[in-house]
Amino acid sequence: MKNFKLTIEMLPKGAWNNDFSKTLPKREWNILRDECLKRANHRCEICGFPTDELDAHEVWDFDIKRKTQTLKDIIGICSKCHGVKHIRNSQRLGYGENAKQHFMDVNNCTELDFATHLTKAQMDFEERNKIYRWKIKADLSNFGLKNSIFQERNIPFIKNPYDEVNWEATTFEGKKKIFQFVKSLPPQYWINPPNVLSIDVDNYQGIIQIIANDINKIDWYLDKQKIKTKYNVVGKFTTSLKVENLEGKQLYFILFGKGGQTISKIFELMPQEVL
Repeated sequence: MKNFKLTIEMLPKGAWNNDFSKTLPKREWNILRDECLKRANHRCEICGFPTDELDAHEVWDFDIKRKTQTLKDIIGICSKCHGVKHIRNSQRLGYGENAKQHFMDVNNCTELDFATHLTKAQMDFEERNKIYRWKIKADLSNFGLKNSIFQERNIPFIKNPYDEVNWEATTFEGKKKIFQFVKSLPPQYWINPPNVLSIDVDNYQGIIQIIANDINKIDWYLDKQKIKTKYNVVGKFTTSLKVENLEGKQLYFILFGKGGQTISKIFELMPQEVL
């Protein structure tokens, strides 16, 4: 594998939003950013392009065995080099070919070299996605920020009771076995209670997303205490709950509609240490 000046870095899903530009107070991040741009001195630290519009890019090293992500550097780079670093986003926005060409220009390499490097980056991405939580290691004093104590994100692991449900194939009759329905009208006037169309759990970022019909509101309960209410005005209802920083063990929701209530099973919240 060739050593390239400009490389592709695909952050694993468990590291999304772990970067200091998002987790540090703005004042502290600005100190790191300003020190980085000062060192770059108006020139991209990868391709050498002169510009006053540099981005501060965090360079991370990932250790799968120890489940750690270590900050190696913060460098000032131009938008083109940044587009290569985050090539998946460039491809999503329609700039994939531009990023490929810039990679080849900077590294003076062939399209085959690019394809080989991209494949390796994708393989690393998939392998690292086996880790849900990464332990952050960083000495920010090396980058101009003294006496800073950064707070690790606390995202409990969600044990999803509906993990094996095929929502497209599950009929309303089948849902009677996986939800508790409470009717609000006499039998002669009974209509269906709120109908859950899908439940998706993102255990990398700690998010539960629900799509449902015939719903006026949803209440969330943690250890039998109501923690959140959200209302629906009309039509299909899409809502989500972030479990980051929640302190508790058992989470469930109740959907309310004209036809009654739909009560979920328990989502168990497990501390990060069990991963």
